Amino acid sequence: MARNELQRHSYAHRVVHWTVGLSFLLLLLTGLAFSYPSLFWMTTILGGGAAARVIHPVAGIVFSVGLALMFFMWVREMFLGQLDWKWLGAIKAYASHDRAAVPPVGKYNAGQKLFFWVESILGAVLLLTGLPLWFPADFGGDFLVLMRLLHYLSTLGAGLFLIVHVYLSTVAYPGTLRAMLYGRVTAGWAKLHHPLWYKEKTEH
Repeated sequence: MARNELQRHSYAHRVVHWTVGLSFLLLLLTGLAFSYPSLFWMTTILGGGAAARVIHPVAGIVFSVGLALMFFMWVREMFLGQLDWKWLGAIKAYASHDRAAVPPVGKYNAGQKLFFWVESILGAVLLLTGLPLWFPADFGGDFLVLMRLLHYLSTLGAGLFLIVHVYLSTVAYPGTLRAMLYGRVTAGWAKLHHPLWYKEKTEH
């Protein structure tokens, strides 16, 4: 690791993160294809409709296991504190890159923490609503309709949050993605975006 870089994520954290992200992408593509006939052509990418129907529940298992691992690996760092509420109060300044008006944060800002909790909850809903749809013969028709609706809404919500997550880590704040690719960030990036974490890492 270069002298001007800081270790941000371990190899295990990165593997779990990408496992969750890629499995959800598979779920999203196959789910949209099943929900909208006009999008069914996307199943050809995965080997056709029959293959997609197998891939969807299998990807769901991988996603659920990965999400559970991610939850327990990150949860201790994701509780909001007093500084986080101050950061949320300055969310407009953060979005407009007005650095001087944004309170300093540690390893994760409040937005990242809220994303963690929202996606964890939506992931749990996807699992709980997806299981009855996998075994429809064991459940009543009205219950399945409700599960299908909740599954669909949770998918849309998680998909929208994923788009925002990717945008913020690539276009909006360049240099962020490398943390999940290589596990490292530059000292300048850390000092700019997470000054309290930078101070903690460099003063010990």
